[in-house]
Amino acid sequence: MTIIPTPEQRAIIEYPLLPLRVTAGAGTGKTTTMALRLEHLVRSGMVEPEQALGVTFTNKAAEELAAKLRSFLPHLSEEGREVEVATYHGFAHGLLREFGPFVGVERSATVITPGFTRQLLRDALGSAEHCAIDLTMPGSRVDELAALAGQLGDHLLEPSDFLASGGDDVEIARAEMAAALVAYRRSKQALGVVDYADLIAAAHRLVTGHPEITERIRSRYRVVLLDEYQDTNPAQRQMLRAVFGSGFPVTAVGDADQTIYEWRGASLQNFADFPRHFPCADGTPAATLHLTLNRRSTKRVIDLANRVRSEIGRPGDLGDLRALDEAERGAVRAGWFRTSLDEARWVAAEVRRLHDDGVAWKSIGILFRKHAQIGLVREALERQGVPVEVASLGGLLGIPEVTDLHAWLRILGRPDDAPALMRILLGTGYRLGMGDIAPLARWVRARHGEVGDDDAGGVGWALLEAADRFEDCAGLGERAATRLGAFRATYRSLLEEAQGVSLVELCRIVLDRTGAWPEVEALDDAARLSARLNLYRFLDLAEEWSPLEGRPSLEAFLDYLDLLQEDRGADELDTARISGEDAVAMLTVHRAKGLEWPVVFLPALCQNTFPSPGNPYADPLAHPQFLPYERRLDAAYLPALPHDAKERKALIKAHHADGEWRTAYVAVTRAAVQIIATGAFWFTEKTAKKPSRIFELAMETEGVEVVAQVTDPGDPPESLRFPSDPADGPDPLFQGGWRAALRAAIEDPGWPARFASDHGLQSGWDEAVGQLSMVLDDLPAAGDHAGEPPVFRTSVTGLVAFASCPQRFHWSEVDRLPRRPSPALRHGVEVHRRIELHHRGAVPLEEADPGFYDLEPSEEGRPGSFRAFLESRFAEERPILVEAPFELRVGGGILAGRIDAVYQPEPGTWEVVDFKSGRRSDDPSRRAQLQAYAVAATDAGFSAGRPQRILVSFAYLGGGLEEVTEVVDAQWLQDARDHLGELMAAAASGGSDPQPSEACRSCDFTRFCRAGMAWMASRDDPVP
Repeated sequence: MTIIPTPEQRAIIEYPLLPLRVTAGAGTGKTTTMALRLEHLVRSGMVEPEQALGVTFTNKAAEELAAKLRSFLPHLSEEGREVEVATYHGFAHGLLREFGPFVGVERSATVITPGFTRQLLRDALGSAEHCAIDLTMPGSRVDELAALAGQLGDHLLEPSDFLASGGDDVEIARAEMAAALVAYRRSKQALGVVDYADLIAAAHRLVTGHPEITERIRSRYRVVLLDEYQDTNPAQRQMLRAVFGSGFPVTAVGDADQTIYEWRGASLQNFADFPRHFPCADGTPAATLHLTLNRRSTKRVIDLANRVRSEIGRPGDLGDLRALDEAERGAVRAGWFRTSLDEARWVAAEVRRLHDDGVAWKSIGILFRKHAQIGLVREALERQGVPVEVASLGGLLGIPEVTDLHAWLRILGRPDDAPALMRILLGTGYRLGMGDIAPLARWVRARHGEVGDDDAGGVGWALLEAADRFEDCAGLGERAATRLGAFRATYRSLLEEAQGVSLVELCRIVLDRTGAWPEVEALDDAARLSARLNLYRFLDLAEEWSPLEGRPSLEAFLDYLDLLQEDRGADELDTARISGEDAVAMLTVHRAKGLEWPVVFLPALCQNTFPSPGNPYADPLAHPQFLPYERRLDAAYLPALPHDAKERKALIKAHHADGEWRTAYVAVTRAAVQIIATGAFWFTEKTAKKPSRIFELAMETEGVEVVAQVTDPGDPPESLRFPSDPADGPDPLFQGGWRAALRAAIEDPGWPARFASDHGLQSGWDEAVGQLSMVLDDLPAAGDHAGEPPVFRTSVTGLVAFASCPQRFHWSEVDRLPRRPSPALRHGVEVHRRIELHHRGAVPLEEADPGFYDLEPSEEGRPGSFRAFLESRFAEERPILVEAPFELRVGGGILAGRIDAVYQPEPGTWEVVDFKSGRRSDDPSRRAQLQAYAVAATDAGFSAGRPQRILVSFAYLGGGLEEVTEVVDAQWLQDARDHLGELMAAAASGGSDPQPSEACRSCDFTRFCRAGMAWMASRDDPVP
């Protein structure tokens, strides 16, 4: 596709090699423009690709820029000559991997995530006594400690700078927090880890303290591009300035009106003062060019965006966005409802209508200011059968499947958590009622006396003890006792299995033991898609939490989940990764930055919701987690704080309001075609809300379509929840509901007849039974119709096992014997799953287990397997098929399998690749796997036409990449079909003669196999 730059873009693309600031409005094509500038510099011969550096704020933005550059410079990319692209932290980390020992940072130091940082901070906070810090809410104190640690790093300050304990209560508390941060630093040094702030601070020390290294780094590049520069903090600016100041050709791209991460350290001064911070060689300020022509949005969406921007007290110098002359008018729609329940129902119905009119689910985004607002709208969507993907981690915790998993984790890590225990006992797993809980409560009172409201933990401990000793609780019904027995067995099993496993493994165990996956599979298509997407996102969160084996604790992880529920989680910093599945995205505005949808909904546009008031306002004179202005690197850009508390609050409140309006501007500019603003009078508060100024601006937009306009709030609603499932509610006949009646019938088959007789319904019951009897009489009796003999069916893995040893196949596929747990096999699954994620850029819907991928039990994973993949040619190529399932009719049976990836190195040629996470094996039985894949590529109908040429390859990743490739021709393919047919026929015949070989060394069944044990003994090998 040929791109014709606008005059604005051309001026930037062709600007000489001098410092330059580019103010790029939302949707103006800044990434494309920057890629075109680098392409121009390379093609004109001014810069070699290896001499260019692109630095951006998030991993997603870095990937997007790198992809653009590869598409614009394909011939150089093929030669391995690419522009270096990194995040700001990634660039600093690269410097430390190379030169870290100069500043006391080992090259092998591990970078820890914010979650692991939080655990170390918690440990540090508890390592000393505190007088000024209130530790009754340790989770909040850890949050404040993390905020102070972040601000110290953002401004290149040390905790020791604040150890002096004089002054008022705030300064004393800050000194105690600084002492805890000194302990935190010692913990990091002992563990050999660094956090993100350490990366920037250490890199700054390196480039300011070692001028010879700085010059060496600087000499590598001829041009540097700084993307999303408005999101950088002062420490990052100082690091970059030390390397690339003094006239170096740096291009900084950003938009002051999209600075929404001030609460994470971003400084408005960085972008505003870039011309002065990075002047030309003669000292004159760097030039500024603008991108104002929005290519994303329709005219009405841009009109609303400009109205929102006008509310910012200190907007950037870009000016209003302009629409393309040929842009459509688009739509701004607004609706005000009486209650949040009414609003949620309308939003869900409108999403369904849009889809019925041809809008894909994934073309719709619903953006929220807070996680807490997601739940009601999500439930409304699910009731409409809409698949949803909750991309904000805090919002995940309100999803039933995730909430159940979270509850189990809570009682495993916090046995005193009574609400979590009650959710489990009253939920779908055990279906106890409050009447069933009453005997437990009476036992607690008799044993422990009355437990006061101020001892919530005591209530939880006692109630869990009662559930564990339910046999001692008088008055407990037989059904309740049975279910409590099942709960106790599961709980005790999980307590045992939780010892020594990682958090993600614990989550998997809980899902398995509680039967979560079969329940998910029983849902309808839309609900199943939603549940799988959201459970896998939670598993990814648990996996990311575990950077160092053995260290992360369940308690710290639960603290972090509490933080996410309070809308203060670190997940808000990076752009959400949307899976790409056809589902409606639900996320917070902060997570939506950098994303776009044709249709965007903005619910809950109420006063004190969006824009949102600060809590607390960032007042350093009132709260110790905030740095005094005079100690900050951007102090000159900040206003002087009045001594009067009211005046100071008003000033800080106005500054916070500007940040909220910038967030609103980002929200509106995510929409390409239409934006739908909604709100309601009644939410969870006791008083009715009023429309926010954002909603009013939507109503004032020219051509707005008003979809609802309730003017009278009326009385407060009795409930803002959806009614429960009718099957669970009261019924004129079945007071306990239809589900309770069905359970009673299952447990006691004679109950329905007695119930009908007791309620005068005997004649109706007899008639219904008679009709059912006639239907049953029409069914053929057993043996009347023998039917066709069952078709033999196996998987590619099973067939390879048969080719290796029929006895092994028999014990693994026919007469199954137990198999040993295999960490190596689990690692192999994880490697395959990560490769799949890499290729898809998405979370797979299928559960990752050994049966999903065509893995052999002997396939040993190596710690560096995925790294070997990333360094291979396969990581750079885009496959045409990923994890492609197939079924083939072979030798009178059905052979099922799944191909890891199919690449197309050239038109008409397919390379079918199977990744092996272990080292190369010369086992001849494995060839059956390549043969099956080649036949599938030809016969399974993966595409409209067959490939003209096929290659089949094993890619062994253990210990570095090693490829084994075979070229498939007509004779090869016929031989493959013949061989597979013979194997299938032999396997179907039931033959199970042992065939001892090297495979016995890793076989789970050798101890049961005389031939295998004899073979091992002949080689003096121990039996596995």
